[in-house]
Amino acid sequence: MIHFDHICLAAQNVYEATFRLSQETGIGNYDGGFFPLYGIGHRVVPLAEDIYIEVESIVDHTILKRGQPLAEFFARQTQAGDCFVGWCLRADTLDELEAFARHHNTVVDPNTTGKEAGRQMMNGNRSSALQTPSALTAWPMGKPNLYFKMTNGPHPATLPVVPGSGSVRGEGLNWIEIGEDEDALARWLGDIARPADFPFEIRYNKQHSGLYAVGVQTDAGEKVIRRAAVSPVAS
Repeated sequence: MIHFDHICLAAQNVYEATFRLSQETGIGNYDGGFFPLYGIGHRVVPLAEDIYIEVESIVDHTILKRGQPLAEFFARQTQAGDCFVGWCLRADTLDELEAFARHHNTVVDPNTTGKEAGRQMMNGNRSSALQTPSALTAWPMGKPNLYFKMTNGPHPATLPVVPGSGSVRGEGLNWIEIGEDEDALARWLGDIARPADFPFEIRYNKQHSGLYAVGVQTDAGEKVIRRAAVSPVAS
């Protein structure tokens, strides 16, 4: 089965953007560590027990001097501020991930999307997941990619937030707003899922592809989070 897993919110400053998001929604956050391969810092804002926003920014700017492609993508996309650069689905099985790869004429390559690309937690743990298509393929197109988590352990959305960072608890998605239309999403998903399979409303604004907003159900009512969608001209 395919699930909505997380949103990548790229920012100029991971700390300021996360603080602002928690102030805006009342939902707390915690330090998610960093991605050594990409020079990107990471904080987590849980939206449900299995859905979260990862707020990220470049924290090691020497990575740009080395021409790291994902870091360069983040730098371009955040020139004007926060941006929903990616929205990510999760597969229950590796078979589902491989079927999605075949649908997109690609392969699941653990050498490029596995442990070395994973997130380093501050407690010493290292998370890793396989994905297809790669973030640099799907995200600039405004399309979701699919993940299969290789690391055993709790889902990132279940870990405790920093005390005082927010008292509101996310309980799931009511709706998401994306570009294009239902037919475009259905073509992208192929046989692994249908838009109607997801347990939330999908609103289509028929603008360029990407994520524009989410309506989050919380114990304090619905919270709407709206940010710029990924630019269709950057890659």
